[in-house]
Amino acid sequence: MSRRLAPVLALLLAGCASNDPSTRAVDSEGDARACQSIRSAVLARDATALTVLHVLCNSELVVIAGALPPDYTLAVEAVHIARTTPGVSRVETFFVPRSPREATDSSLAVQIRTAVAEGGGRAASADLTVVAGTVVLVGVVDDQAKADRLIASVGAVPGVKSVKSFLQVKP
Repeated sequence: MSRRLAPVLALLLAGCASNDPSTRAVDSEGDARACQSIRSAVLARDATALTVLHVLCNSELVVIAGALPPDYTLAVEAVHIARTTPGVSRVETFFVPRSPREATDSSLAVQIRTAVAEGGGRAASADLTVVAGTVVLVGVVDDQAKADRLIASVGAVPGVKSVKSFLQVKP
């Protein structure tokens, strides 16, 4: 990991907010508004930011993920924007140093979505992104067994290095 990226990542991880997800109801319209607000504010600071950062919102949880170049300070700003956005109760991050294999991430995401849809493993309310071969799952599922099946089916897709789950079980 780059020496310059490590302090940024430490700051981001230390600044993550957290609340108990079981105490909130799912509000998909509120999530959509919050996510759009965060994306718009990030794009206002850098028009190319969403080519590096992925913003996923579900059940008042925001996950900001990306394969970052050294000294990418906009990631810190994106976390701050998310934490101060109405309707956001928790912010999590998943960052890795930029790698030359990133171009395959978008095609891998398409393969994963296809495999999950064909396997009937569609979660009630889940989204995903791929960052340097690692799949980041964000969403709400009915029970832990469904979460486990979704994680296993995603992990079985050729090319997936690992799965980082931010899935929440409905209360």
